[in-house]
Amino acid sequence: MKVDAIKLSFLTYLRHLEFYDYLALTWFILTFIIFIIFAIVIAKRSSALSLLLIIFALMFFVFTPFALKFKLNELLRTTHIEVLSTKKLTYSESLIVEAHIVNASQKELKHCLVETKLIKKNPSEGFFSLINRLKPIENQSMLVQEPLKKGETLDYKTIFDDFSYQGDVVAYITAECY
Repeated sequence: MKVDAIKLSFLTYLRHLEFYDYLALTWFILTFIIFIIFAIVIAKRSSALSLLLIIFALMFFVFTPFALKFKLNELLRTTHIEVLSTKKLTYSESLIVEAHIVNASQKELKHCLVETKLIKKNPSEGFFSLINRLKPIENQSMLVQEPLKKGETLDYKTIFDDFSYQGDVVAYITAECY
């Protein structure tokens, strides 16, 4: 289930790349190549410095794409999410989550990939809350194909069927809109 959600998120991101995404990816590739070339040139003088530069370039290669995606989403495709209610139905094993998704970016968004995670309710918002978010009780991803104009609000509702957990839960919703 988690692999399908990651695959859907990645494919949705690739389909909706824009000019600034291509610009950032070009910068990333060129910078990585410059680091490697610089390490090769320095290798004749100092092998230790060259090795450190290659290690730095590999760390740059692993972590920078995630940082670029996060920063571009924050700057170009900003959304605000407000969870309105999380209701466990009395006569069926279903749970309903309702939320508002607000377009806070400067442009119209055409699609949103909305991921809803249900985690155990924890009175403290510290370390255990973070651990619970990494391993949610239930997880659901949905591609909403409804356009969202600048400043407009989208009413979002999702239903978790066969939800048998008896304790209190908290819904965390994330949206990647393009």
